[in-house]
Amino acid sequence: MIIGKLIARNAKRYPNKTAVVSGDYAFTFKEFNERVNKLANTLADLGVKKGDRIAALLDNCHQYVELYCSAPKGGFVLVPLNYMLSGKELAFIINNSGANTLFLGEKYIDTINSVRGDLKGVRHFIIIGTPTEGMRSYEELISRYPADEPKVDIGEDDLAYLLYTSGTTGLPKGVMHSHRSILEIVMQYVILPDLKRDDIDLITIPLYWGPSLLLHILPHFYVGSTIVVLKEFNPDVILKAIETEKVSTTLMPPSFIISLLNHPGMDQYNISSLRSIVFGGEPMPVEVLKRAIVVFGNIFAHVYGLMEITPVTYFREDDLVLDGPPEVLKRVQSCGKEAINVEVRVVDENDNDVIPGEVGEVIAKGDNMMKGYWELPQATAETIRGGYVYTGDLATIDKEGYIYLVGRKKDIINSSGKTIYPGDIEDVLYRHYSVSQAAVIGVTDAKLGESVKAVVVLKEGMESTENEILDFCKQNIAAHAVPQSVEFVNELPRNPSGKILKRKLRERYGKEKK
Repeated sequence: MIIGKLIARNAKRYPNKTAVVSGDYAFTFKEFNERVNKLANTLADLGVKKGDRIAALLDNCHQYVELYCSAPKGGFVLVPLNYMLSGKELAFIINNSGANTLFLGEKYIDTINSVRGDLKGVRHFIIIGTPTEGMRSYEELISRYPADEPKVDIGEDDLAYLLYTSGTTGLPKGVMHSHRSILEIVMQYVILPDLKRDDIDLITIPLYWGPSLLLHILPHFYVGSTIVVLKEFNPDVILKAIETEKVSTTLMPPSFIISLLNHPGMDQYNISSLRSIVFGGEPMPVEVLKRAIVVFGNIFAHVYGLMEITPVTYFREDDLVLDGPPEVLKRVQSCGKEAINVEVRVVDENDNDVIPGEVGEVIAKGDNMMKGYWELPQATAETIRGGYVYTGDLATIDKEGYIYLVGRKKDIINSSGKTIYPGDIEDVLYRHYSVSQAAVIGVTDAKLGESVKAVVVLKEGMESTENEILDFCKQNIAAHAVPQSVEFVNELPRNPSGKILKRKLRERYGKEKK
C-alpha cells in the first residue's frame, strides 16, 4: 500500500465526514482529497517529477496538511523545514535536499529573499498568502487544475519524506523514509493508542516536526478520524480547542503538559472529552506525571522513538500503575516495552545484551526504520549496524522487558571518576515544591573533571534559594551526584518539540569552573 491511498479511501468511505479543522477552515474528506489532487496535478504540470523534492517553510495551516498528503500521492518527496532556523541554515537544507520547489508563508519571504541567490536549484516559489515578485499564489495555482486522481506509478519502497534532524551534534541530516516505513509507523500508532474513527485529534506542535505527520495526521487519517490543527500553542488556546472541538486524543511534549498543569485557569475548561494523551520527545518527570493523572485521569501513554526509527518503545495507559509492590511502581519511570514488530536491545560496548540493572545503549530494528541518511553513506553506516539503529540513548532494562532511559551518551556527567545520570537528579528536583522545570548539566571543573549544575525554573509566585535546593538534593541524592551549583532562570531553551536544549545550557554554563 502507498500513502496516497489513505486519502482517496477516506474520500470514498467517508465523503461528508470532517477531515481537517484549521482556524476558520473545515474540510470534509471529499473536499480535502480534491484539494490534495489539485495540488499534485499542479506540481506535475509545473514540471515537478516523481522523486523530486519539494520543501515547505510554513506555520501550521491546512495547506501544510495538504502538502503532507499530496507529495506522496504525486510521487514527490516532501522536505519540512524548521522555521526557527536562520536563512543560511535553511539554505543548507534546501540545497542539500536538492529541492526544486519551495512552499512558504508570507512571514518568511524576507528570510528566503536574503538567501535566494544561493538557492540555485529552486525553480518554483509558491506562497501561502499574497505573493510577491517571482513567487506564485498557492490558492490561485490549485484553482486552475482538476481534482482527478494523479496517475503516477508509485512503489512501497519509493521515498516519501525527507525529514531533517535538528543538527544538535553537527549539520542536519536528511532521514529518508519510504512509503513502506511510514505506513509501518502509522499502523503502530493506530494500534498502540487504539485509535477510533470517531476520534478527534488535536495537533499542538509545529507541523514541520516529524511526530505531527507520524503520530497525528496519518494514523488518524488511516482510521478516518478528524484532526484539528492549532496555529498557537499557549495553554488557553490548547484548552479552549479541547473544549470547543471535543478533542479525544492528542500528543504533547512534557513541557506542554507542565504548562497546562501550572495554568491558573485550568479548571475553567471542560476537558472531559479527552481519552488519550501520548507524550514523548523527552522523559516525563515522575512527580509531574502523578500530578497530571490527578488532573486529567489515567489517560497517559509514553512513546519513545527517533526520527530514524519510531516507535521504539511504548508505555500504555494500562501499564501505568501507582499502587503495588516496588518493582511494579518503578515502571512508571520507564518508557515501556519494545513496540509492535520492533526488536529492541540494550547492549554494552561489545554489543552484548546487558543484564537487568546495567546501563547500555538502546538499539532497535524493524520495518519502521529509515532507509538511511540522504547522501551520507558513512553516517548511515555508523548509525545502522548489523541491521540495527544505534540510538545514542543509554538505558537499563528489567526482567520484564521494561526499558528505563537514563540519558543521551553526550549528556552523561563524569565527576571524580563516577558516572552521573542527569535524569536521576532532575526527577528529584521536580519533587521540590517550588520547581516548575529543571535541567542538569556537567560543568568543566579542574579538580573533578566535571561538576554537576542544576538549572531551575521556579513555579509562578514561588521563591527559593540555591542553598534550599542543594539541601533538598542532599537529603535525596547520593553525595557524589548532588549539584555543586544551582542557576535560577525564567525559562529553559527548548526546541519546538519541547525538548530541552542542553547543548545551549552547556554553551552558557559548561566552562564556568576552571
